[in-house]
Amino acid sequence: MVMIETWGFYIFGLSKKVMDAGSTTEDYQRVFDRYLDLWPRCEGWGFDGLTFAEHHFNASTISPSVNLLVAAVAARTTTLKFTTLGAVLPLNDARRYAEECGMLQYMTNGRFEPGIAPGAGVIELAAIGIPPEESRPRYYSGADLLQKAMAGGPVTHKDAFYNLEKVPLEPPIRLRPDQAVWVTVLSPDSAAWAAERGYRMCTAWSKTDIAAAVAGRYYEAADAAGRKVDPSMLGLRRRVFVADSDALAQELAEEAGDLVQAHAGTAFESLDPAIFKMLMDPDDYAIGSPETVAERLIDQCQAGGFGHLVCFTDFGDFAEKDLYRSHELIGTKVAPILRKAKVEGGKRAASANVDAHGFDAAHGRMINPVRLKKDEVSQ
Repeated sequence: MVMIETWGFYIFGLSKKVMDAGSTTEDYQRVFDRYLDLWPRCEGWGFDGLTFAEHHFNASTISPSVNLLVAAVAARTTTLKFTTLGAVLPLNDARRYAEECGMLQYMTNGRFEPGIAPGAGVIELAAIGIPPEESRPRYYSGADLLQKAMAGGPVTHKDAFYNLEKVPLEPPIRLRPDQAVWVTVLSPDSAAWAAERGYRMCTAWSKTDIAAAVAGRYYEAADAAGRKVDPSMLGLRRRVFVADSDALAQELAEEAGDLVQAHAGTAFESLDPAIFKMLMDPDDYAIGSPETVAERLIDQCQAGGFGHLVCFTDFGDFAEKDLYRSHELIGTKVAPILRKAKVEGGKRAASANVDAHGFDAAHGRMINPVRLKKDEVSQ
């Protein structure tokens, strides 16, 4: 059994109100100034780590280079850990990405772990002329290339997208034995793929019992591959907002609204009603006082065997003082409670009730699934 670590997760950008009014470069500057002030404070408040999502071509998600964010915040901190959930390999040159991961290992003095994703959907791919059917092949190719780079030595990697013959990728990536690549996961198949490769996984959006079923598939696949894993290899992402009381938290969250709902059909490609319903599931929210939020999150982590709680903290258009106060309470009040909780892993993590929601956890199949368009949502 392990304790639960607390991470901050960020998809950030201009608010819909600002965009509708006509944004200026000063508006962008204010966003970056806010977060570059906020993120280093998370270390003093008690966060274990921070992670960022890569998105492109939309003013509501202005983090097209997540590795730059890691470098900037790492220079302002000493103990925070970092990953990315995730760097979109189909939109990156995996050779350059592997070299940047090596750089960040040294620039953070070992506090960085690579984090990859197939992408948030087809809109970004279409914008630069990549056929949607290439998304997964490009992703898997990039992951294979990264794996070879982490093994050390010159890299040979030849397929439809790369032609490397004994190329030394410098500087080398030096992950410690307790470190691994992170991947964003929604489906049982993706969870199994991550487990077989020895990657950490982080899920999001899903109902608690479905997330538990995905986690169960991860544990099962790891067992089958002969890999010993525990909850420190699994993360659960949730939208989290904390205030000094339940009533105040609910009031402020309602006033702030929700990023996904505000930008439906653009940033999150959620025009499909089934997908939108999944993205807005009540289980994905933990809003309230520190005690209320901690209790809710511990229950969800224990249901699936998750050792990392990844807090999507800026999911609404919160006033700056409320956003800062929420972070302070998460770090100083919620995180200590999570650290005292114990989480057990293993195949038993799959909920016994998942069949009613459409999952056969034992075989990683969706019996009555919410159908996702191919590569529609991954983070």
